[in-house]
Amino acid sequence: DDLAVSFNAMLGGLKSFGRYVPHTLVTRLVRENRVGAGSEERELTVMFTDMADFSARCEDMSAKEVAAFINDHFAEIARCIEAEGGTIDKYIGDAVMAFWGAPDTLENSAAPACRAALAIREAIRAGNRERKGRGEKPVRLRIGIHTGPLVVGDIGAPNRINYTVVGDVVNGAQRLESLSKEIDSRAEVSILISRETSEQLPKSIKRRAEGTH
Repeated sequence: DDLAVSFNAMLGGLKSFGRYVPHTLVTRLVRENRVGAGSEERELTVMFTDMADFSARCEDMSAKEVAAFINDHFAEIARCIEAEGGTIDKYIGDAVMAFWGAPDTLENSAAPACRAALAIREAIRAGNRERKGRGEKPVRLRIGIHTGPLVVGDIGAPNRINYTVVGDVVNGAQRLESLSKEIDSRAEVSILISRETSEQLPKSIKRRAEGTH
């Protein structure tokens, strides 16, 4: 009886823990034999998403309504990212940071990242049609994507490790996300990618030049 109680308590603890640690990431790390392997340099593709006018949108909401709204938004984006094999690094306010190319090694990390961005765009558009029917404000989203060499792996203090990425490519993706509002500030979803990302994409993914850098 004591063994059964302890076993059930362990299962409950693992299920609760799984809400805070991405189980898909853990599965990939185990499969790639990367658990506790430290860090390394790889070419990855990083995505940042950010909602326009989030603070203004939430002014008339209760705390419970804000939490429900942002959780639904994150779930929608997470589905698109994970469907293309992306790793969600973190949620930052109403923003999402994700990357492709680790722990699973990819010859081309840019293509699935951009396919995920296009899927996010369609999901936001579909959600906005429903919101319009309910008389709610539409969601407007900015997405920045950049590709290049990064340090990826176990980063942090001995008692608190994150599997994450570090390097200028992260900053570049975040700047592209922010810069996209200058391209079209009223777009429902704006997706701005770097030249390095564009060079890896097949012709089937349509894009247009918006600058020289």
